[in-house]
Amino acid sequence: MEMRPPILYRPENLEILERLAAGQFENKGRYELNQQANRLSLAEGFDRLLSLEALPEFTLYDHQKAAILKVLRQMRGRAVLADEVGLGKTIEAGIILKEYILRGLARKVLILAPASLTTQWEQEMRRRLGLDFAVNTRPEGWEAEDLVIASLDTAKRAPHAGIIQKIKYDVVVVDEAHKLKNNTTVIWRFVDGLHKKHLLLLTATPVQNGLRELYNMITLLKPGQLKTYSAFKREFMLDKRVPKNTGRLKDLLGEVMVRTSRRETLLRFPKRLVTTLEVELDGREHDFYAAVAEFARTVYLSQPEEKHNLLPLILLLREACSSACAAQRTLEQMLRRAKTPAEKAGLQDLVTMAGQISGQKKAEMLLDFLAATDEKVIVFTEFTATMEFLCRLLKQAGIPAAKFHGGLSLRNKDEAIAAFRAGKRVLVSTEAGGEGRNLQFCHQMVNYDLPWNPMRVEQRIGRIHRLGQQKDVRILNFATRGTVEAYVLYLLDRKIHMFETVVGELEMIMEDLDGKSFETCVADLILSSRSEADLYERVEAFGEELAAARRRYEEIRRLNDQLAGLESETGEGWETVGEHV
Repeated sequence: MEMRPPILYRPENLEILERLAAGQFENKGRYELNQQANRLSLAEGFDRLLSLEALPEFTLYDHQKAAILKVLRQMRGRAVLADEVGLGKTIEAGIILKEYILRGLARKVLILAPASLTTQWEQEMRRRLGLDFAVNTRPEGWEAEDLVIASLDTAKRAPHAGIIQKIKYDVVVVDEAHKLKNNTTVIWRFVDGLHKKHLLLLTATPVQNGLRELYNMITLLKPGQLKTYSAFKREFMLDKRVPKNTGRLKDLLGEVMVRTSRRETLLRFPKRLVTTLEVELDGREHDFYAAVAEFARTVYLSQPEEKHNLLPLILLLREACSSACAAQRTLEQMLRRAKTPAEKAGLQDLVTMAGQISGQKKAEMLLDFLAATDEKVIVFTEFTATMEFLCRLLKQAGIPAAKFHGGLSLRNKDEAIAAFRAGKRVLVSTEAGGEGRNLQFCHQMVNYDLPWNPMRVEQRIGRIHRLGQQKDVRILNFATRGTVEAYVLYLLDRKIHMFETVVGELEMIMEDLDGKSFETCVADLILSSRSEADLYERVEAFGEELAAARRRYEEIRRLNDQLAGLESETGEGWETVGEHV
């Protein structure tokens, strides 16, 4: 049943309602009544959260409840939710949406998020808050659906943008809102042009490169809050990144921005117990990897620099670190496309070598690990061929396992997770398991192979290590000694301390690499090095670049805390215990 906005029972309010019933209001009067009703419900009606009554098993943390009530009561639904990463901004936004919907104050809602997060938003809203959003990519879907989630990149493009900007939305939510830092971009102008009564911007770093970004975001939210840019610059900027008159600036920001630090919450975050197992390849495996690496290097160096095609070589090297059967598939495809006799002969030799490898040292170590624990374990691999190999191995060993991959239907994915939750002890998953699903009933995971994209490693960890996890999380990384995998782990672990980084922070660190892809950088290091000594020097230099990017991010974080009136907590992340075996 639809719940109407609460109206306080005061004599003057009763008189207004009686006059409305008698038809004494013209259009202007009806408009003013509507405005007054909204003011009453927003300012005084949110004395309790109806969402919590509608979701009896749902619990908010104190900092989330405080943020939600502040946005509803004081900020009138136009706010920057800027809690530090890992504190549940998505849930805060979802409860605000549900409050408006339950009170009849919102019908048309649009959530804009990065494409990689749209599924996660849909599932969080549906499973935890009972809000059925549609993830839309169709031009006709904007009008047809009232509750819509879309990627910002899709929404800003024609013909979608023109349709969306004609719709009157009650609430618009923008995730990763720091991407709106430049008021000359298509994205900023698109969001600015939306018809929206309420607007929620979610970001842990309203400021990244300079204070003008903050000005642009707040102006998008509430034009005039920080006056004109020239006035803002005179009053609040010593230079592009150093504020002045911070007390006054904090007050103005406090009217439109909520930020909570991890330390303020006094919540217990689980530890990460990180173990790295270095795997020594046996004779055949070692020879196969060495032959694949030499083949990839030869192909790379034979190409003109302007025509370097890294992607297939990156894939082949990653597969060779994962399993011979994964690499074999790619080698067979390359063999079918080979043009010269020499190329065909070389690829045929590699295919033959791969087919002669039956066992795997890495797989043996995985079985040893599983034999030593009775707990549920998620085993992540990037490759379907490796997943199938491991599932066959586990079946032979009598270990109940479910498999999860992107080729499954939504129903089959749900069934796989249900089987893992209920009786299967192991879930063998490709990257599909790293997106959109919370698996906090499990607290152990194995990185059987490591993606060269750090964001994907973080997505894996984030499935089980997040706010609400009740146990310390054990992460086991396999790294084959003397391979690219070992260098990747060295860079991630020792240089940017990835396993100590709060989920959500890593993307902000990597954004500081001037648009360069981590995996492209690593591949270029490996394939262009002329010797082991040359490779070591190049890896060290890139590691220092990564370390500098992390330091710059920490400076940005301190600035954001300063502007929000919080004490800086430089370097604070998850408590991590690590060991190498």
